[in-house]
Amino acid sequence: MADKAKYRSYSELEGFLHNFYSLSQTARIHFKKHTLVLEGIEKFSDSINKCLEDDSLTFKIANDQLYVNDEKLSYNRTTKNLFNNIIHYFDSRDLDGMRLLESVKYASADEILTFMRLLDISGQQPEPLAWLKNSFAKENLEWIQLIEKTERPQDLESYKTKAERRERARRDYTYAKASLEDVAQKIKEGKKDVGVRKTVRVVQDTVTNLIQDDEVYLAISTLRVFDDYAYTHSVNVAMLSMCIGRRINLSRRNLVNLGMAALFHDLGKIEIPNAVLYKKEKLDDKELKMIQAHSLNSSRLMLKLKASPDSKARLLVPMFEHHLKYDLSGYPHANWKRPLTLFGKIISIADKYDTLTSSRVYRKYLLSPDRALAYMFDRAGRDYDPVLLKVFINIMGIYPVGTLMMLDNGELALVVSSPSRDFSKRPLVCVLEKDGEGGYRKKEIINLGERDSKTDRYVRDIVETYHPADFGIQPVQHIFSSN
Repeated sequence: MADKAKYRSYSELEGFLHNFYSLSQTARIHFKKHTLVLEGIEKFSDSINKCLEDDSLTFKIANDQLYVNDEKLSYNRTTKNLFNNIIHYFDSRDLDGMRLLESVKYASADEILTFMRLLDISGQQPEPLAWLKNSFAKENLEWIQLIEKTERPQDLESYKTKAERRERARRDYTYAKASLEDVAQKIKEGKKDVGVRKTVRVVQDTVTNLIQDDEVYLAISTLRVFDDYAYTHSVNVAMLSMCIGRRINLSRRNLVNLGMAALFHDLGKIEIPNAVLYKKEKLDDKELKMIQAHSLNSSRLMLKLKASPDSKARLLVPMFEHHLKYDLSGYPHANWKRPLTLFGKIISIADKYDTLTSSRVYRKYLLSPDRALAYMFDRAGRDYDPVLLKVFINIMGIYPVGTLMMLDNGELALVVSSPSRDFSKRPLVCVLEKDGEGGYRKKEIINLGERDSKTDRYVRDIVETYHPADFGIQPVQHIFSSN
């Protein structure tokens, strides 16, 4: 009975959000006596009465999740559009949410309609929050309290409390890389019966930790080591792929399978000479064919590893597909008519992003993380699954973790925590200063969303973005440093 009551309560909380958003849209386009408006008000009022708790009803955003009465609502295929719409609705009005007081039970239909229409109009105002406060006061709507963005726990404090989770992510990264290196080395030495049991355990542990806090795994994936690129790239792709899988609510088992396929996606490159892999000049036809064969060779080598047939079967196709594009162009060149697998499409996105944002000997110009996302977005529907790419961009934010930027006061700053909503433009950054030895050190962590209390203008603005390698900066050293 308790489980049923919990389920019913959760369903009612979701229903409240649905009725709120539905009425906000209906009230925008229909006159107040329209049947749909009247029905919407009735449903909204009814859901309020069901969900009122301790004399109030609170719905708010925290860490890109929706909460009603402090109950976190599940983000899944059924709710994702509704939740994204509501988050965008609040964000465009400089709100993190609202609190309805018990007296809302006695609000008339006209008052509720006025409330909804003022909310709608506020979205077109230069200063929506100030305008909304003033308008509510004029209409004597005393049963509504606005939750401003400054009311939520400070992002800086949240970042500081993640030290233990960042260390755990670093450990998972190190173990995954060591496990991959171990398998690759044994294959190079011609050993037989090379097992992946250790790797599976590492990925399982990573999934357990990533489910709790995937943001730190996005941050650890900014590690770029040219001398060890083959392995760091594969681990980065695995971390990014699992973050995408997490956001589309893959099961734990599927996250492990996705992580394994992504970790071994470039295994075939161990058969390519370094002279070809790291060649600065343009590849000749023979060398290009050698590179393009690595996807197929990755799958071939996976077949030789010691694992159950079922386990290998789940990994082979995505590994083969990761350089095939959404429109089935790309390589290996094959008469491939079937749509790509979900895992293949996810790994393709993660692989390309890490490649674009990594320093390579043959690349003259480096793309900053935000520009890499823009580059990929321009190719959505052709190179990448547009829905999955949208999810990825939402995860990364407009300015992904690891983006280096110049601020309007001349300071260099590195993004250390980026809100994952695609419309959020104010990340948490680490201000850097020269260390006197040709490098940079951390000066302070600041929130670019901070406003001047007198003018309400942002204290700092972004002038330009860069790739950290242009300044010899390794992002993860500053993001994960304790000082």
